[in-house]
Amino acid sequence: MHDHRREGPEGQGERRDEGHCEGRRPEGRRPEGPKGTEFLDLEISKVLSSEAAALTRVAARELLKDAIKERLRARLGSRLEAIARIAADELADDIEANLAVEAIIEGRKHARAAREEEIRKALAPTPGHTKE
Repeated sequence: MHDHRREGPEGQGERRDEGHCEGRRPEGRRPEGPKGTEFLDLEISKVLSSEAAALTRVAARELLKDAIKERLRARLGSRLEAIARIAADELADDIEANLAVEAIIEGRKHARAAREEEIRKALAPTPGHTKE
């Protein structure tokens, strides 16, 4: 924050920080206290407590997800792996088929370009030939 002092009779010595409106600090904080106390956030314990509560929910979800994975792996691991292999192989087959089609199309583009070049050369005027 930049400290700016207003000059003149009304603002003599008043502190005005950029981004402040109607005596409120950024992020909806309360008006500032005495000079040199701008670093204080007397409600930081509430902020930290709230943040901790939110993080515990995230951590609990992660632990639940890990526990669910573990249980599914224990009960169905080999069957799920077999299904995963089948799905992966199907996708790999589709990708390989698409790559083969792309190669055929690219080959046809090159063949067409070569044929068009041959036609251009065939139609080009030859030396000694006159217009009729």
